[in-house]
Amino acid sequence: MQTALRPLILSAALLAAGAGGAVRAVDSPKTPASRPSIKYDTPSWAQLSSDQKEALSPLAADWDKYDPLRKKKWLEIAARYKDLSPEGQQRLHQRMPELARLTAEQRKTARENFTRAYELPPEKRRVLTQKFQDLPEDKKRELAEQAHKKPAPAPRRPGANGASKPPPPAQTVGVAAAPPGAAPAAPAP
Repeated sequence: MQTALRPLILSAALLAAGAGGAVRAVDSPKTPASRPSIKYDTPSWAQLSSDQKEALSPLAADWDKYDPLRKKKWLEIAARYKDLSPEGQQRLHQRMPELARLTAEQRKTARENFTRAYELPPEKRRVLTQKFQDLPEDKKRELAEQAHKKPAPAPRRPGANGASKPPPPAQTVGVAAAPPGAAPAAPAP
């Protein structure tokens, strides 16, 4: 059950993760024409619209410290803010400061978890979410800590580094050959 809940633990963090947005290629003398550098155009807090400021208000104090890519993602979230229910808007505002503090690795993990969670059928996702919400707070924290830990590396397959050789191919057992000049065997019925 814990493994099934992991995708749901940090799925909300996806709101603060990802890349994309208004990107334009800029050629510079140091950059080959075949590989243009990328420049992100993102506004300062003062340049945001009133709707964007309302949606992103929990981030006001730190907005100008964010890198352009993170600002871009938050702006995408702000664009969908008005579509949320009042409860959804409140929940998002409550979670924003925590989501904004996630490291790049934590955001990546959250994106992966979110993707896995939404690959589940909606009914199963609802059941798992409810099971998680019904857990005591200490158990939720324990699961969250487990989700933050890096998984152990996958075991290497035998022979990958030449240290051990794979077993020889199995020999096939066949019918013994008839001595030269003997009559062929009759086919099986």
